[in-house]
Amino acid sequence: MVGNLVESTIGAVCRRYGLSHAAVNALAVIEGEGEPMLTGEVAARMHITSGTVTSLLDNLERKHYIVRSNDRDDRRRVLVDITPAAQALLDEVLPAIQQVARQLIDRIGTQRQQALLDILDEIRDAAAEIPDELPPPQPRQRPNQHTR
Repeated sequence: MVGNLVESTIGAVCRRYGLSHAAVNALAVIEGEGEPMLTGEVAARMHITSGTVTSLLDNLERKHYIVRSNDRDDRRRVLVDITPAAQALLDEVLPAIQQVARQLIDRIGTQRQQALLDILDEIRDAAAEIPDELPPPQPRQRPNQHTR
C-alpha cells in the first residue's frame, strides 16, 4: 500500500512532464550509462521484458527523447541513446522527483531513515540467499467461511 502510494506520487510528477514513471526511469538508465547501450540491457536494468522495453522505447523515440542505432560490431543488436531534449527534460523532472522524495522521507528523521535503510539491506540480503529450489510450502490457511 505504501509502495503504491509513493509510486502514484512520483508518477504524478512524471505525468506533469508528459511521461510515465517507467519512461523517466528508462531515460535515467540510458543517460547513466554515458554512452549508447543495448536495448536488452535497458530492459535488464529496469527489470522489465524485452517487449515492454520495446514499447517504452518506441514511445520515447516518437517524442524525440531517444535515438536507436545498430551496433557496429553486430548489426542485429540495437543501441539506444538519449537526445539533448531528453537531457533537458531530465534536468527538470529528476530534481522535481527528488524534491518529492525528500518531502516524503524527511518526515521520518535521520535515525529512522537509517533504520529503514538497514531493514531494506537485510531484506535484500535475505532475498539474495533464497535458494532456487524451496521445499514444498505449507498448505494455505483458508479464512473461516461464513454460513448463511
